[in-house]
Amino acid sequence: MVRSSVVIKKWLPLSIVGAAISLVTALSLNVPIGKTIMAIALVGVMIFSGFLLRSFGKGEGEEGFRNEKHPK
Repeated sequence: MVRSSVVIKKWLPLSIVGAAISLVTALSLNVPIGKTIMAIALVGVMIFSGFLLRSFGKGEGEEGFRNEKHPK
């Protein structure tokens, strides 16, 4: 349940912002609409795959690199 709330609160808005940036950039550069849609889809996939790879293999309560083995 915690993972789904992180997706909704953090990664979904980031995905929307990334899609908006790629849309505005593509429209300003007169890129064809098919390539624009593909770029928007790839941005969404990139952000969600980043979420999946970031959380893969971590237990609950772990902070990644900032733990006892790797001090600040």
